[in-house]
Amino acid sequence: MNLYKEARAIALEAWKETDKNLDDAQDFIHQSCDSHEVSIYWGKGIQFCSYVDTSDGESYLDGCGGIAQEGDSFGQIACRIAFATLLCASMSCLEEISKALGKQVKVVE
Repeated sequence: MNLYKEARAIALEAWKETDKNLDDAQDFIHQSCDSHEVSIYWGKGIQFCSYVDTSDGESYLDGCGGIAQEGDSFGQIACRIAFATLLCASMSCLEEISKALGKQVKVVE
């Protein structure tokens, strides 16, 4: 899976589905990433983490209280890291999209 392509697709869908409302788009992205296969299925999460740079996701989780919780399995940790990595990348893409479209609107006006 190409992280940027997947994150951009999620961000574009969020932007369109929420009628270009940034707050609603962020909520949409959070829900989309939370229900994404890499966030649910241990095998997918582990595979995702083995192919993708997860530094941003790990930093995000560190700021939220830590990557692992007591009693977590390896698969649960991988899914949590995969979720956070996809969330960070999708939010970054949403920022790019909103800025780009904002500039286009100003030019048209």
